[in-house]
Amino acid sequence: MTMHILRTTSISALAAFAFSPAFADVTAEQVWQNWQTLGTAYGQTYTTGSESRSGDTLKITDMTIDMTEGENKVSGVIPEVNFRELGDGRVEITMSDEYLMKMQTVGEMGKMMSNSVNIGQNGLTMIASGSPDAISYDMKADSIVVNALDFIIDGKPREMDIDLNLSKLAAVYQVTPGELTNTTSTFSAEALSFQAIGQDEEGKGKFDITGQMNNLAGASSSVLPKAVPGADFAAKMMQGMVTEGSFTYDSGNFTLSGNGDDGKTTTIDSRSNGGSLNISMDKDRIAYGAAGKAVQLKASGTAIPFPEVTAAYDEAGFNLLMPISKSDEAKDFALETRLQGLTVSDMLWSMIDPGATLPRDPATLIVSLKGKAKPLADMMAGDPTAMIGGKPPFEVEKLDISALQLTVAGAEFKGDGALAFDNSQPPMLGGVAPMPTGKLNLSLTGANGLLGKLQALGLVDPQITMTFGMMSGMLAKPGPTPDSLISEVEFKEGGQILTNGNPLPF
Repeated sequence: MTMHILRTTSISALAAFAFSPAFADVTAEQVWQNWQTLGTAYGQTYTTGSESRSGDTLKITDMTIDMTEGENKVSGVIPEVNFRELGDGRVEITMSDEYLMKMQTVGEMGKMMSNSVNIGQNGLTMIASGSPDAISYDMKADSIVVNALDFIIDGKPREMDIDLNLSKLAAVYQVTPGELTNTTSTFSAEALSFQAIGQDEEGKGKFDITGQMNNLAGASSSVLPKAVPGADFAAKMMQGMVTEGSFTYDSGNFTLSGNGDDGKTTTIDSRSNGGSLNISMDKDRIAYGAAGKAVQLKASGTAIPFPEVTAAYDEAGFNLLMPISKSDEAKDFALETRLQGLTVSDMLWSMIDPGATLPRDPATLIVSLKGKAKPLADMMAGDPTAMIGGKPPFEVEKLDISALQLTVAGAEFKGDGALAFDNSQPPMLGGVAPMPTGKLNLSLTGANGLLGKLQALGLVDPQITMTFGMMSGMLAKPGPTPDSLISEVEFKEGGQILTNGNPLPF
């Protein structure tokens, strides 16, 4: 439910509406015309109550903006917008301190959702300068406040209150219009605070979410084709839309409190030393990355079996590069997930190890892969053949394993290597890929010690320990340090597999 609401009132949608008036040219009329042209590129439709010129100012009243994308609709009315020529080739843009937006979307369960949002702009100033071929916009505001006024789900009002406050905002935009409209922007803000209070979908439980991010900064660029009425996001991408964006913040906090229909309570607190988000998309590929640093989590309440549970990690990240357009040639792909320095409270450890037999050192998980793969379907276009028969929509031709690492409870597994796949051969690995050729380098330290301790705790059957010893003797050899194993696994043409130069014994 919360994700639906956040999506309905997403900052990106608000930005597209709130910031679109910042586009202008060297005269008031050119400003207004350019605004409408650019709005069309965003899929927006503009109507006005009146347009009048008085001296150096063009005044627009009751300016209505409508935007429809599939089943999602956004509309709003700004009571007054003024474009004032400053006499030096620049245009100052001012507008009403507040205006109302209405949004409508269909949730994941097929329920129609609608809500009204009030936008407040305190101390807002916009200056447009340049020429029709290269227009720059400078925007500043003491604060931009977003208040969600009501929520209606499947025709029924829902108790919900959402507030966002972006303080000390500064942004610079540059727009180059043409057959393809190019935009670039940078922004910074002192803080973004938010609060959401409401009920769950059944109206029985309640939640209260508060948080803040400090010292925000971001940059973006986009190429916008002429919009096709009613075209959804995927259709716009297929028409040539390109978008890139990055976002960082220095620190943040988050608190979630909830009361279930059984009367039990839960509170989750989170603190971090900043994070980042990057995304890049066009019709051929999508790239996405997110990271967080020095995150601390704490959970408490009567809904959990402990007075308090804590966890923390030094760094976490996720990066993805994936081709999404059908091609006869293999394209680059990459996947990385990283969780470093994970620790949990002694209360959680005591559930499995009350005597502190196991080392409680920080845990780390790293998986870093890249390679070449041939897309077999147009996923952005909704190709119905994309997952026929449960087969993946890619043929992997090359896989480089840059890093594999799992460090936990005194044991550590590491690996790297490179594999190639001849897709003219019949699939063997789970029916989705042929046997590869290439080499893997694997190492394992502390495994015997960990298994012995787990066996003493009654968490591992002795038979498993015995089987591990037999398998490691066949597949690996002793490493350079006590309780360490290493193995070089080589995949040969014809399906032969060697470990440390010896054929597998089975």
